[in-house]
Amino acid sequence: MKNKILSIHHLRGIAALIVVFFHFRGYLNGVYAQKDLGSMLFNSGSFGVDLFFMISGFIIALSTRNLTSKAIFAVRRFFRIYPAFIVTFVLGALTVYRFDPSENILRGMFFIHRDYSVGSPGFGYNVLGPAWTLTYEIYFYTIFVLAMCFTHRFRTLLTSILLLSPIIILQLYYNGELSLAGTASANIPLDNPTFSLLRFISSPILVEFIVGMIFYELYSRVQFTIKREVAVFTFFVCCGFFITYYSSGNLTGFGLDKSGLISAVLFFGFLTYDKFIGFKENKTLNFLGDISFSIYISHYVFINMLNYYKPDFYIHTVGWSRFFLMTTITITAGTILHFYVEKPFIAIGKKIESSISSRTCNKLEAA
Repeated sequence: MKNKILSIHHLRGIAALIVVFFHFRGYLNGVYAQKDLGSMLFNSGSFGVDLFFMISGFIIALSTRNLTSKAIFAVRRFFRIYPAFIVTFVLGALTVYRFDPSENILRGMFFIHRDYSVGSPGFGYNVLGPAWTLTYEIYFYTIFVLAMCFTHRFRTLLTSILLLSPIIILQLYYNGELSLAGTASANIPLDNPTFSLLRFISSPILVEFIVGMIFYELYSRVQFTIKREVAVFTFFVCCGFFITYYSSGNLTGFGLDKSGLISAVLFFGFLTYDKFIGFKENKTLNFLGDISFSIYISHYVFINMLNYYKPDFYIHTVGWSRFFLMTTITITAGTILHFYVEKPFIAIGKKIESSISSRTCNKLEAA
């Protein structure tokens, strides 16, 4: 199987940009004759989060197909996420977030949601905004490593069981029913000493990682071929379904009963086309995929910074001009963050990987 699946790389870049546009939608509202223009175009843009979780499930399963070292896995994940996050977080903490309560700053730095008594899956979100999703990512990575400790061959199956079991048990026990809705976390009593943890691990949005792993297993194990026409037909039907419900707004919201559903259909369509036909290289989409995490994690800081400091070049824009200004700032900052933070630290991570691999080989030879 290819190490880099273009459909996923392209989707990741597109999804990141749409999430950015979702947060920029307010710049277009109340400006033009169509008063809710921003909401009409991008109110369903939060689907990118659901899609990210599915992509993550797929990529983690794919990237470990020949990797058995838990230490190398942890190193890769740390250097992929934390450097870009901490640079952005420090920038925000020194500027617009310095007035936030110290508790919120500390919780945000360690990927702990602000308030587990409010609705799932955001739980009050993170002081850095989009970083609330990283809490789920890190939990998924932890469960995945735990599964790898027991079995490599069945790592996706065991991970799925470990993710799904708390959701089912806690929801049935505390709610009396099971739901895959994004808001359906278990109603844990506030006096429960593990209230926050149980609320979090019973959030049904975690099932989307399982969906991604299922897609990986299907993609990697399918041996038969289908006609080009069938693959094209499947791709356009899936895209048509996605566009229909994205634009209707009927499935707006997190979870497999809403945005997760249209994300899964879109993902399936792209994977089908890629498996049986294959996407061609596209420099723009490749670049967007490369900087996707950087623009995702950093854009919210710039929204808050410009709203707070209100420089002249910002307040003299309105509507589309402000929308494009913010998009330009976001892509520029994401590019800088990618090339001067992400890539150098990933390179450091690779050196650590090599060191771990060398020590492992030496131990085996000595044995």
